Amino acid sequence: MIGVTDMAERWLWISMLVCGSAFSIEGCAPGDGPSLAGSTSDGGSASAEDAAAPPEDAGLQEDAQSPGLDAGSDDAGDDDAPAPPGFGLMHTSAQLELAREHRSQPPWQGATEQLLVEAQAALARTPEPKEDFDIPFYYGDPEASQAAKEGLRQDAMAAYALALGYQLADEAAARDLYASKALEFLDAWAAVNKSVSGDDGDLVVIYTGIPLLYAADLVWGYEGWDATSRDAFVGWVSGVLQPSAEAIKDRANNWGDWGTLGVVASTALRADTASVLGEADRIRARIASEIAENGELPEENKRTNSGMWYTFFAMTAMTTAAHIVRNTTGQDLFGYVAPNGRSIELALDQEFFYAVHPEQWPYPLPDGLAGELWQLLYPCDDTIQLPTPGGWPGTLFEVMSDAYGVAEWESWVELYRPLHGYHGWIFSTLMRQSS
Repeated sequence: MIGVTDMAERWLWISMLVCGSAFSIEGCAPGDGPSLAGSTSDGGSASAEDAAAPPEDAGLQEDAQSPGLDAGSDDAGDDDAPAPPGFGLMHTSAQLELAREHRSQPPWQGATEQLLVEAQAALARTPEPKEDFDIPFYYGDPEASQAAKEGLRQDAMAAYALALGYQLADEAAARDLYASKALEFLDAWAAVNKSVSGDDGDLVVIYTGIPLLYAADLVWGYEGWDATSRDAFVGWVSGVLQPSAEAIKDRANNWGDWGTLGVVASTALRADTASVLGEADRIRARIASEIAENGELPEENKRTNSGMWYTFFAMTAMTTAAHIVRNTTGQDLFGYVAPNGRSIELALDQEFFYAVHPEQWPYPLPDGLAGELWQLLYPCDDTIQLPTPGGWPGTLFEVMSDAYGVAEWESWVELYRPLHGYHGWIFSTLMRQSS
């Protein structure tokens, strides 16, 4: 049940609303939400994923490019071999080589087959860039919001599948075909998209568009991507996507996590190590301030029925940013424990508890008029969104069980492999470093 203190705080805000008081709530900006429930895109329904000075870290690498460039494949030097990733954002050369070496073994076999099916299907898609990426407030008009983001979502997913297919396909002809098609999506958005607008635009352009950056990194050295086109894409990242990320990275809730990820990925793609390290400091500060003593994320719990989903959404962004930081600078935020004892693992532990025991979720939406008024402050679903190992947050725990070596997390998801996500971690099973 909701605690007395929590309810007192809620009624304070509700009474302010009823009295017509003007107020604002830090971090409660419109559109933090999942997309259309039950959809196959960014949904937040039970069936969807188809929705202080920190201490120095040991092992800091000075060259942001080295993790992605140092470990070539066994067929390095072969003209038919894929070029290594440019900076190792989501995939380092070593991680890709491991996937190649184990492609005939579970869990990589099924995950590779899943990827290549998706890459093959993406060959038939025509890019749909928009000059202005205008996304209305989701909770005001879910259908319109979903429709407005769908072009970028599908283009980015297609580009990423194709670029990863370029890295992992067996045949040279297929690799070349996939890389060339991936470039169509990258070049189209770089050429056409000039702005982001709408209540939800800054958030949505990041969580739907970030796979374009993964794709660019994977085809960075492909001979078919000329320097002029590559520079144009980097210009789009720095001129369109990163400004949206900068605009929201200080938010207290999941918007801030996605904004931080957007800046991390944008600056890492330009080998701007200093900026990536600055965002690593931001992540440390967010770990200390965003995570409660018991591992919960209070800003996300305000979303009551949707709180478990929003916690997953926020932790997906934070862990993805930590992954890119580690790949491109060597700093390990996964093992970081803040002076107040908060850590990424602590938050994951608590989210996992509720994922396994959703009936113990203590923050349901109040009944009646109180709930209706509460939803005006913190939009959420009418019923509690239930987690699943094969959807959300399974896609997150598939990767995190490997990163932390937590057997309980892994046993929860292993029967559902290969897992495929739509937020941050996309081809989750392919990201594994161990069987």
